[in-house]
Amino acid sequence: MLTTRLQTIRRWMRPLFIGLLLLLILLLWLSPNERTLGQTIKLIYLHGALVWTAIIIFAISLPVNLVALIRGQDNWFAWGKAFIWTAIVIWLVHTLFSMVTTYVAWGVFIAWLEPRTRFTFNLAAVSILVAAVAYLVDNQRFSSLAFVLLAGLTLGLLPGLDFIQHPLNPIGQSPSNTIQMFYGAILAILMAMGGLLAIWLQDRIATRLT
Repeated sequence: MLTTRLQTIRRWMRPLFIGLLLLLILLLWLSPNERTLGQTIKLIYLHGALVWTAIIIFAISLPVNLVALIRGQDNWFAWGKAFIWTAIVIWLVHTLFSMVTTYVAWGVFIAWLEPRTRFTFNLAAVSILVAAVAYLVDNQRFSSLAFVLLAGLTLGLLPGLDFIQHPLNPIGQSPSNTIQMFYGAILAILMAMGGLLAIWLQDRIATRLT
């Protein structure tokens, strides 16, 4: 049953992804302004949703790669790589987009004194390095171990991050139900797009492994 559903999704991958992208653009366009930030809040919707999409997919990748490490099966290896690569891609997109959001909100492209900004760029660099080393070593169990450590480090460090200017949870603390509903819808769409990317990657990785 699950295999049949995945095959259907793969068949409609491109139109599904394009449809979700258009819906994302429409939601951002229709999303309400905020009294203080004005239209800048639209960038923050996307900024926050990209962060949480990447974090959630990092979290999903952790047990999948752990099972792949223990069981040593190609199917688990393929899904583990697909999830971690998806998380890395979304985190890199978030890293680049954060420069736009930071400039519009604070007038600088990189607020390096902000701990969350340093974490964003450091994790992007470490993720690229880990993915590159895993690719070069080309050993499935080594890759799974590296990806478990990467995801574990990411999830372990996040709760302890301090902040200076960066609000702790600007959308979640908003009293507006409308703002929170739009943000939730944007996050759901990005998660769906991330899921499609993971399925697409898994298909190609699994083909390479067979």
